[in-house]
Amino acid sequence: MKKILLLLIAACIMVLTGCNKMESNEKKYLKGMQSDNYEESSKAFSEFCHWLEKDRETMTYDFPHMRQEMGLKAVTSKDGHLRCYSWDTPINDSTHVYANISQWVSGENFIAFSGPLSKLLRVNDPDIKQAQAVAHQIDTIFDMDAGGQHIYLIAQSYINVNGNRRAYVSACFINGINLVHIPFFFGGTERAGSLEFRDNQRALTPVDQLFKWDAENHRFYSYLTDDNYNRIPGKFTEYVLEGNRFERVQTDE
Repeated sequence: MKKILLLLIAACIMVLTGCNKMESNEKKYLKGMQSDNYEESSKAFSEFCHWLEKDRETMTYDFPHMRQEMGLKAVTSKDGHLRCYSWDTPINDSTHVYANISQWVSGENFIAFSGPLSKLLRVNDPDIKQAQAVAHQIDTIFDMDAGGQHIYLIAQSYINVNGNRRAYVSACFINGINLVHIPFFFGGTERAGSLEFRDNQRALTPVDQLFKWDAENHRFYSYLTDDNYNRIPGKFTEYVLEGNRFERVQTDE
């Protein structure tokens, strides 16, 4: 009994030590990123990104200070195997740093990628490729099983050169150490919801108003817009999961 108690205490100490290490690193990089010196803040930001690319433990850490103070957005798949980070981080009054990092695990392998997912997944869309210099905000990850594979639908968005928002969902799966794009997953198209739309003076519409996944009925819903680039509240393109692809549900409208 005494030996079990000692093991439990040792385990608790190890967990607390790990948590302290993660928070200590987070605060160190946060302090550097908040420096008024541009070179110092940029260096700290680069080092923080490098840490995410190398340390598997970051996949399960919440980064509460970065979320609150630096605009970090981190979303994780339900199975915990895929995580995406995105930033719109103000360095000073006139300069923002945009970045994306994706992490995933396959067995014992930990992999990380810096850059927009559209580049990683080779999404063939000229408008999206043109905006690669701007960070895509990763809104959420939908998990599902289709055709014997575990599929991830990654919802992301950005503000394009016209000042309109562009939001879309792309499908992928983990194969070995690779995150693999699934072409023509949505009724013969590359992705769902890829049209631009006006977003109420850039106040970003929550993703649950743009995309919906009904796991019970195997249906996915993507927002609709009118001819003037206005999103139509309550109007969606509907897809039903059939085998390993979604098929678009034809309506009379």
